[in-house]
Amino acid sequence: MRKSRKSRSKRKWLFVVLIIVILPLVYFGRRGYRYLSAVHEERRLKKGILILRAENEVRVDRINQYKRGTMLEAKARDDLGMIKQGEKIYLIPKE
Repeated sequence: MRKSRKSRSKRKWLFVVLIIVILPLVYFGRRGYRYLSAVHEERRLKKGILILRAENEVRVDRINQYKRGTMLEAKARDDLGMIKQGEKIYLIPKE
């Protein structure tokens, strides 16, 4: 009987120690996972912001070109084949 009482007592203490060790590990493990997820999400969002800012700059630049008229002239020349007065056009046949 003594062995069974001692083994039961040892098992209880082992169980208590495991609970005391495992609960904080689980708690802090979950918090650490949430923190790392938040850091990863922050980095992903910052990259997205940089991409959107670059796209916005391109669009603002294009708007300014249209306002100045430089883009309109280039579009008219390329797409519509328009020329200014006094210019000569040279057509090069495609082979």
